[in-house]
Amino acid sequence: MTVEEQHLTDEELIAEAEMSPCVGVCKSDENTGWCFGCGRTDTEIEQWQAFDAGTRAGLEAEMPDRVKQLIERRRAERGGSARRSRRRT
Repeated sequence: MTVEEQHLTDEELIAEAEMSPCVGVCKSDENTGWCFGCGRTDTEIEQWQAFDAGTRAGLEAEMPDRVKQLIERRRAERGGSARRSRRRT
């Protein structure tokens, strides 16, 4: 427990712990290691609560671009940008 955490109330600790960019997708790309949902690596996910505010802010600035890159690459690999329906008509 850090010195900062020792001075937080229970409510503040709970609120801080719940502050995560996770969107519940939780599948990592084999090439980059980035999560398809939030854009973090496994290490970043594991250490998220230990990071200081500056580190979190820096990663939060990068994450949308990471997810965008993953989506664009997947679309290119699948041969286009249009979403294909799984329904058969």
